[in-house]
Parts: sequence; C-alpha cells; structure tokens
Amino acid sequence: PELVAGEGRACTELMRALDGKVALKTGAEGYFIAIIPDRKLGIALKVADGATRASECAITALLVSLGVLDKNHPTAQKFMNPPILNRRDIHCGDVRPAAELMV
Repeated sequence: PELVAGEGRACTELMRALDGKVALKTGAEGYFIAIIPDRKLGIALKVADGATRASECAITALLVSLGVLDKNHPTAQKFMNPPILNRRDIHCGDVRPAAELMV
C-alpha cells in the first residue's frame, strides 16, 4: 500500500485497514477508485467540487456500506467523519457521508 500514494494518504491507510483485500487509488480533482477482487467489483467516483476530503469520505462510506470495512474501524472513522477546521484550527464542522451512501 505504501507505494501507491505514500504515508498518511487515504488510499494507503484504507488498504492497510483492509489487509490488502481492496486496491484503492486517489486521483486529482476529487477522483477515487476502488477494486474489490473478491466481489468482482470496481468503483469509480468523482466529487464535483474536487475536494479530497469529500472523496475520501465517500469512498470510505461506500466500503462500509458494502460490508468490506467495519464502520467502527479507526481508519473508517477517520475518513468518514473528518473535522473541518478554520484558519485558526478551531473545529467548525464535520464532513459526513450522505445518508444514501450508508444503506
């Protein structure tokens, strides 16, 4: 996983959390892909505003919704509900997945 994007990146951390069962890669401008070989399933998503934090939240929510990742796993919590901090590093909101992703 480390060679895909490097330390601290969502795709690296999620692949570690999933023990290599899923291949993930983030792209520019809000793109994210996932390959789940056991299910013969591929996912590609694009977040319209290009925000990385939103695409990380969405791909994590999809993996949880598909039952591939436990919603209580620390990595799932990290990327599904990241805090929004203002310029003074004051918590002023959270990114949350849309209810439709959490079916």
